[in-house]
This record gives sequence, structure tokens and C-alpha cells, in this order.
Amino acid sequence: MSKKVPLIRVPQWLQSWNMAEWSADDDLPEPPREFFVGSVSLSLLRSLSGVSRRQIEERAAGSASPGYQRGHEPERSSKIARYIKYGYPLSVEKSLAANDHRELIHPGWLPTSILVNVLRPQDKRRRYGQDLELKADRALSIEGHDGTYYLNVPDYTDADGQLEPLEIIDGQHRIFSVDDLDGLDDSYEVPVVFFHGLSQSWQAYLFWVINVEPKKINPSLAFDLYPELRSQSWLERGEGIRIYREHRAQEITEAMWRHPRSPWRRRIELLGNRIDGHVSNAAFIRTLMATFVRRWIPNRIGGLFGSVDRDGKERVLRWNRTQQIAFLITAWECVQNAVTDSKANWAQACRESYQNLSEPMKEKINPDGLDPAFAGPYTLLGTDQGVRAISAVFNAFSVLSWAELGFERWEDESFSDEPPTDDRITHALESLRQQRDIVDFLQALAHASIDEGFDWRTSSEPHLREGDSKAQLTQAAYRGSSGYKALQNGVVLILTKSSDQKIAEVAQKVGAILDII
Repeated sequence: MSKKVPLIRVPQWLQSWNMAEWSADDDLPEPPREFFVGSVSLSLLRSLSGVSRRQIEERAAGSASPGYQRGHEPERSSKIARYIKYGYPLSVEKSLAANDHRELIHPGWLPTSILVNVLRPQDKRRRYGQDLELKADRALSIEGHDGTYYLNVPDYTDADGQLEPLEIIDGQHRIFSVDDLDGLDDSYEVPVVFFHGLSQSWQAYLFWVINVEPKKINPSLAFDLYPELRSQSWLERGEGIRIYREHRAQEITEAMWRHPRSPWRRRIELLGNRIDGHVSNAAFIRTLMATFVRRWIPNRIGGLFGSVDRDGKERVLRWNRTQQIAFLITAWECVQNAVTDSKANWAQACRESYQNLSEPMKEKINPDGLDPAFAGPYTLLGTDQGVRAISAVFNAFSVLSWAELGFERWEDESFSDEPPTDDRITHALESLRQQRDIVDFLQALAHASIDEGFDWRTSSEPHLREGDSKAQLTQAAYRGSSGYKALQNGVVLILTKSSDQKIAEVAQKVGAILDII
């Protein structure tokens, strides 16, 4: 049976706002001049709300999430559910049984408003790697007459794979707490602010001014919770996106230095020391900001973790920081494995020269005993320039292939906005391993970069010094500030001639964008 929820209309508009320049192309058209406030059953709100469609039985079975729009932390929703049922302090004391401590039961009030957006019929949203459209018979409507307004909720049967008529702007953990409350009384209502037909970019803006600008949460976390914030031009003009990028790059760098499976474990110098085969903390951060965490603009390659191009428009890949770290570790593992398997002359030379070093020097340079052609003092792969080149190539090739390879489909219900601990990163690494199209692509790119003719030796490699002076001059060009671009372009040019047709095709596209072919 259909329902009508009484609403209060709240007009909010100032004449000064008319001076704004609205941009539909940036998903920032002229916004609504009003919103509505109502009291809605939390159970009803849950049944209507998007971002995710999680059923209790799916969670119990441990099935993969069909696609949270933002990171959802089930434990947090569970804690809210206990708070609703018993209030504080029982909400934080799971070991205490409510029946034995009735004196601690208090009201579980939720007096602050939840913010949602009412989708219009034919509105489209990206869910689980595909575009879904809201069908007219599932759409809600707001109607008014003589100053009285109602939210009309049609009677329809819930169906998997359908777009929900409401999307949550702020308050998803409160809404999802219903999943942990068996038979929640419909009389338990919460205040809700309804926007109507608000674009996703305007929702991101609203989320930012509510949660981030007052410094309630850090900017890095904000960009996981609301990925649209990674590409907002109004933030680009200030410090918002740069703060996010720097913070995210620092988090990733620390994880790459720390995680047991990272090929860069203990090889990033956090305190500014200079050791052959290691890179500085600042260099690793700058590389990430110049590659994976950059913003896309027309005719340039964006960052896989920042914003990318699709059909000439800006898009974001909704991976959170744990996924991003797992992807980078996997990419570098592929490079490491390709070097270890390589019989190329440059790799053999690096290994032979490494053996002439003293044991204390080997321990200092290569504490985990990795292949010297990968982590020794004579390989460009262990230099600032080499890290930038590999990162630039893997980012560019991924950006141009992400849709085809199904990057959006890599999801897991355990991915949340929690800090990227080693255990969570390890779980994400195992999850990514199941995405064979992605992993096979990374492996093919790594082997093509290592074994298809590019010389990864530094100009100081002893065999090179004793041999062809012309070859030594070539390698010397990869030193210094000019070496970053030269090394990156050199790798791309080699890849355009790869025996792997897919790699060669993408390399041609990358080379054309970089204007080097």
C-alpha cells in the first residue's frame, strides 16, 4: 500500500547566489531553491535508500557487496543498532547483558537529521560497474497544495539489481543499523532532510561543508566516503584537493614502506637518509601525486586514484585507500617477479656487480635479500627516476584500460573507511588476486617493461663503465631532474614495440597523449 509522509517546505535562496555560474557539464547545474523536512520510519527509510542494497542473509553468508557508493563500516552500524535498542552506555558495553543491567537501559535517540536525495524518474547512477536507471514506478514524488506537502511513496516489490529511489547524502550508518535490528518498530522515526533531484556533485559539495570543512573528518577519509570530491573544481581552486592528495600519498607511502609483502618494505627512507637502491619519502610522495593521485583534465592522463576520463568526461574509480595500497603493492610485486625471472643482459650485469659489494653494504642496501637487479645499487628501478617511470607507466596504462578490465567490479564487503592496517591490506591483496583480468594485465605490463629491450642499469654499473661509452651516456641521461621524463618516455617507446599486442596498442595511445610518437 502506498504511503504519504507529511513534509515541511524549507525555502533557502539568496539573491547573491544568482551571480553564480552554474555548469551542467561539471554536474553542477542550478540547484533546487528549497528542501523539505519530514519524520520518517527508519525501517521505511532503509527500504528506500540507495548507496547499497545489503540484505541480512547476504551479510550472514559473507557474500560480496553489490556496491557501496561510499565506504560502509558494518561494525559502526551494528554499534548504532545497539545504541537504538538500549541507549548509552550499553551501546559500548557488549559484554553486559541488557536483562541483567536494566538500570543502564536508556533511550537511543537519534535527534539529528539524516540527509537524502530523492531521485527523479530516469535518473541514472553507477552501481556495481554498470549504469542503472530509476524506473518510473519506483520513483518517489513530492507534491504540495495550499502549503501542505507530502512525500508520496508508491507500493512496489523490492527487487535486486534495481536502483533505489533515495540516495543517502549523510547518515548511512544510522540507516543501515536497521539490518541489525530484527523487527524494528515502524513507530521509531528519525528526522530527515529531503533534497529533490540533487546532482551527485552537489551532494558531494553538501557532504564536504557538513563533514569536512568543520574538520569533523580528515580530507583523505572524505574522498573515500564521497569519491565525487576527488574531482571538484571548486576544491581545486583552494587547498582541499591538494590536502587530500598529499595526505593520501603519505598514507600509501607509509604502507608501502611497512607492509610485509611490499617490494618497497624498508626501502623508502622516511628520515631523509641517502642509500643506493632506496628512494626518499618525499620522492615517493611526489611520484604518487604526479601519477596515481592526480586529477584528469582534457588531453592529459589523470590519476587512477584521482580522476580519470571516460567518453571525454571526468570520472572517479571508487576504490578506497586500502584497495589503492593493495593495487600498488600488486603492481610492484609484478615488476619484482618480472625482474627475478629475467635473463636480460642488464639484469645479469646488475647481479654480478652486486656480488662484489661487502656483506655489510648488501645488508644496508638490500635488507630483505631481493633480486639485486630489482633492489640493488646499480638498477634504475631503485632510484627516484625509476620509481616515477614505473608509476607513470602503470598509472597511464591502467587509466586507459580500467573500464575494459572491469576495475569497478573489484569490491568486497570488508572494504570500509577504516584505517589501512596490514591485515586489511593483506585481505585486499588476496581479494585482488581473484580479479584475474586486472592481475594478468599488470603481469603482462611488468614483463614487457622489463624484458623487451629496455636497459634498466644506472650509468654507474661497472660493466657499463668498462664497456660501451655511448651506452653509458644514454644511461646517464636518466640522472637528475631531466631524467624523470626521459626515462618515462623511453619505457613507453619500448612498449610500443612490445610483442604483446594489447600492451603495444595501449602504449601507442599513451605515446600519442604524451606527444612522443
